[in-house]
Amino acid sequence: MDQQLFLWMNNALSGTFATWFFGAITWLGNGFVLALLILPAMGWRDRTGLRAHLLPLVASVAITGVAVNVAKVLIGRARPPIWAASQALEIHVPFGFPTGKSFPSGHAQTSFGAAAYLSLLYPRAAPLFMLLAVLVGISRIALGVHFPSDVVAGALVGSLGSWAAFRWSKRRLKRR
Repeated sequence: MDQQLFLWMNNALSGTFATWFFGAITWLGNGFVLALLILPAMGWRDRTGLRAHLLPLVASVAITGVAVNVAKVLIGRARPPIWAASQALEIHVPFGFPTGKSFPSGHAQTSFGAAAYLSLLYPRAAPLFMLLAVLVGISRIALGVHFPSDVVAGALVGSLGSWAAFRWSKRRLKRR
């Protein structure tokens, strides 16, 4: 079922506009790019929040990132282009065949980790944060580099890690 959903989504999202859009949005799953966007915005709008939550936010995304990379090595799931080639299927992979393993998605982990933490910190903006994270997850399928279950697993790992870090941070701030 995972592979069938991948094939359907990858094919449905393979047009010129979709490739351009998802090729751009996928960068929000890169930790460096997120830092370049989040840190100045928080520094400008919420210096107190930045001082109180920067370390837990970065730590949660970094620690879950390590967990995802260890899981990739241990699980060793092949990326969709390798699977498709073994099945004699053609898929949409506009930016070349990726290297490394597939499960879970690091971009989904990073984007959902940041989105979950920021959603807890700024609940009014939560729909925007989560929408952007969902689009990053979809981009990984549209660009042919992850199966849907890779994205879901990465999203869960990132979200749960950020939820735990946020709760820890709130408890620490209450003690002060």
